[in-house]
Amino acid sequence: QDLPDHHDIRSLMPNTPCEITTTAAANSPGVYDSEDMKNNDHGKINVAVVEGGGTSFRVAVAELHKNNVEIPPCILHRSSVDSSHDDPSKTLKECAAFFQAHKPTNGYHALGVATFGPVGLNSSNSQEYGCILPGSPKQAWRNVNILQPLATACRGTVPLAIRVETDVNAPALSEYHTANRLDESLTSLAYITVGTGVGVGLVINKKCVHGRMHPEGGHVAVQPLENDTYKGYSWGTGHSPYGGKHTVEGIASSVALTERLQQQLEKDGDSSQELSRSVLSTLPDNHEVWDHAANAIANLCVTLILTTSIERIVLGGGVLKRSGLIEKVRTQTLQLINGYVELPKDLSTFITLSPHGDDAGFMGAVTLAQRAYQESQPQEDKQQTSAAKKSLSSTADFYAGVVHGIIVGALIALGTMSVMGQRRKS
Repeated sequence: QDLPDHHDIRSLMPNTPCEITTTAAANSPGVYDSEDMKNNDHGKINVAVVEGGGTSFRVAVAELHKNNVEIPPCILHRSSVDSSHDDPSKTLKECAAFFQAHKPTNGYHALGVATFGPVGLNSSNSQEYGCILPGSPKQAWRNVNILQPLATACRGTVPLAIRVETDVNAPALSEYHTANRLDESLTSLAYITVGTGVGVGLVINKKCVHGRMHPEGGHVAVQPLENDTYKGYSWGTGHSPYGGKHTVEGIASSVALTERLQQQLEKDGDSSQELSRSVLSTLPDNHEVWDHAANAIANLCVTLILTTSIERIVLGGGVLKRSGLIEKVRTQTLQLINGYVELPKDLSTFITLSPHGDDAGFMGAVTLAQRAYQESQPQEDKQQTSAAKKSLSSTADFYAGVVHGIIVGALIALGTMSVMGQRRKS
């Protein structure tokens, strides 16, 4: 569900205040309360937000407080752009036009892009940063630079801070900062989304994990339930690690769950029906496919616990909307870990659902813009601090010199008086 304009993000970020200061209408270019609002000269800035998905790109303009990250952003404008076709340039042109239509006089201060991958995340590699990599299953998007047209549309006279992340690393970062506000000792978090595919975002030591590329935890192998004869989803045969057999995505994704049902129908002698993913919504909570899904997701949780010593796991995506599934995941995780790592008996605070629901990716993109702006400031702050220290040091040196001069002068004066006194006596 799309966010309404002027959305008060308190509902997505509990226990944090929010001030709504504008009455701009969606898709109404150049509508602001005042010229002051448009120029952002009142301690607030406008940032551009993009959540790039396979069927649509969600774009928005958000207002942030410059110096107070505890005050959540407010959405001024938003829209959804179709990306289900095979024409990336059309999608990107429409996104760029949206940002130009709502562009402040001096441009945006930051741009946050959370997109499907694989995508280039090394900002020092200008040839790949913000580009969909050749390994993408979306053929039309391979080698497409999604960042360049968006950044061009957003730039103005003020510096534009940019951050690009995967559509799972971004919500992982957002979830981490939300959780860290409540527990400052938290240094790591994993975000798992289970839908048509399975994605994993990782924050380790307070930073998103990139490395060789970015995490692709949805393709790790799992231990299937006993006597499971399902061989994995058909798409994975020629495209995925392990051929898609006995992997998290090959078992737990909505595509895999639907194909499992299809195979069971054909095994029972009914080959007349061709099932779509919508059939999953008709299944009861106790259907066996949910046991297979829970087992695969629990295997992934155990893998993350053992390999990263993760402190919190947040689950999201369409499959996790199934009532009772997360409880199955928690139970199976405890069983699979087999007491090797000490975990709380109540895993409700360790393996949780995202409070943002369908907006987890969108909130991730907002967080990217917010963090991009904040991280663009420290160097300037350091220079100001250094200048202040130099000024303070110079002032201190001056006064030290004055004091030293007074002391030396006093000693000389005392010495002179002593000599004159002795001469008078003689």
